[in-house]
Amino acid sequence: MNPARILPLVIFLCLPLASQSGRLQPTRPTLLQGMAPDTAEINMRRTPIVRAVEMAEDSVVSIYVQDSNARAGSSGIEGQGSGVIIDASGLVITNWHVIASVDINPSGRELVTKLKNKKSYEARLLSSSRENDLALLQLILPAEELVKPLQSSDSDTLMVGETVIAIGNPQGHANTVTVGVLSALDRAINVRTPDRKVRRYRGLLQTDAAINQGNSGGALIDITGRLIGINNAMAMGAENIGFAIPVNTVRRVFEDVLLSSDNMTSLWLGMEVKDRGEYALVTDLTPSGPAAREGLRRGDRLLNAGGEPVTSAIDFARSLARARIGSPFPVEIQRSGRRLRMEPKPLSRAEAKLVERIGLEFEEITREDDEELLKEISLKFSEELRRRPRWLPLALRVTQVYEGGSGEETGMEVGDMLVALIENSFFTSDRPIEIRSIENLSQMVGTAVGEEIEVLLMRGKDFYKGPIEVR
Repeated sequence: MNPARILPLVIFLCLPLASQSGRLQPTRPTLLQGMAPDTAEINMRRTPIVRAVEMAEDSVVSIYVQDSNARAGSSGIEGQGSGVIIDASGLVITNWHVIASVDINPSGRELVTKLKNKKSYEARLLSSSRENDLALLQLILPAEELVKPLQSSDSDTLMVGETVIAIGNPQGHANTVTVGVLSALDRAINVRTPDRKVRRYRGLLQTDAAINQGNSGGALIDITGRLIGINNAMAMGAENIGFAIPVNTVRRVFEDVLLSSDNMTSLWLGMEVKDRGEYALVTDLTPSGPAAREGLRRGDRLLNAGGEPVTSAIDFARSLARARIGSPFPVEIQRSGRRLRMEPKPLSRAEAKLVERIGLEFEEITREDDEELLKEISLKFSEELRRRPRWLPLALRVTQVYEGGSGEETGMEVGDMLVALIENSFFTSDRPIEIRSIENLSQMVGTAVGEEIEVLLMRGKDFYKGPIEVR
C-alpha cells in the first residue's frame, strides 16, 4: 500500500470538527452535561434490593444515649445503635445492650432517636429483657403524630442462601445499607454483656451482610422489605459474620416479656395483661403491688387505661408510657357485668425492687422538702458517729410496711427515717454508707439478695441499728 495515500486520511481524522462557516466549534465534555435520567431509566435501576430498602428505611431509627450533664461543646453521646418502629404510636424494638447504660443506671442519661427524614424524638425505655437482648422504647411524639411501622415476615420460612439486607446506624452513619445472604440458621454465641455477665444467645440467624458497631438493634429484612430479624452481634476478629435475632423470637419476647408490667423499667403496677381474643385481660397480680392493693383481680377485663380505650396488651403498654410514678393511673375494668374504675399509683422500678426484697416503701426527704427535719437528723447522725456536723444528702422515710415482708419482721414502722446502711466485712466494721436516693438504696439492696443488710435509722429522737433479710 502506498504510504502517501494513508497519511492524509490519518490527518483528517485527527482534525477537530468545523462548522459550515469554517470556524471550530468547542464541545462540552459529556461528564458535565448532566443528562437527567427519565422515569423509565430510573425504574430500570430500581432493583428488588432498592425497592426493599425503600419500603423499610423510614421505619429504622438511630438511637443515641446522651449524658444530660455533658459540658458545653461536648456531644454528650455515650453510646449509639439502631431500632425498628413496630407500631404507628412510636413503639420501637432494639437490643438491650444498646440502651443498657440507661437501664442499669438511668440517672443523668437520656435517649434520643432520629429518623431518616431528620426528625428527632426523645424516647423512654419501657421494658427490657437482658436474657433475650431486647428492649422496648416509646418515642415521645407530638399529639396526633404517627410514624411508619415496619411489616414483619415469618422467620420460620427463611432459606439459607436467600438475599438479606441490614439497615442501621454503624459508627454513627445513619441509615447505612449492607447486603448479603442468609448464611446459616439456629446459631448460638457467647457474649459478654454490659452488666459484666457472659450470656449465651441461641437460635440466631447468621449473615454475611456487614454488621458493625451501631448496627445493633437495626433491621434485617428480606428481599420483599419485611422484617426477618433484629441485628444484635458481629463476630469479633472475623469478616462477614454477623448475627440477628429471628423476628418470630422477637415477636414472642415482645408479647410474653416486654409487654409485661413486671418487666416495665420505668414504672411498676404489679399486674400482667394478656390478649384474649378481642380484649385485654388481667392474668396475674403481685400481691404487694399497686394494682392488687387498689383492688384489681385476675380475670378483670380492661376497658380503659390512662384515659384511652384498651382492647389489647399493646394498648395497655401505650397507656403506661404516659403514666407518671406516684400519680393516680385511672383504670376502668369490667367485672361480673359491672364497670369499675380504680386508680393505682405506679411505683418506680427501684421502689418495686425494695417492695419485693425487703417489703418496704419509702419517700425521699431532702433539704428542700423539710430543712428542719433533715438538719436535726444530720446533727444527730454526726453525733452518733462522733464527727464534725454536716448535712446529709437526704433521709428515706418509711411510708409503707408490707405484711409478711422482712421489714415488718425486723420491726420497721411507718415514719422511721432510714439514714444509712452499715458495712461489716473482714476489713471494716460498723462503717456507715450514706444513702443518696431510693435508686441508690435499691442498687445496694440488689447486691445482697439472700443475705442480711444492717440499717441505721432514726425513730423519734433516737438511732437504732438492726438487720433486714434481703429476699
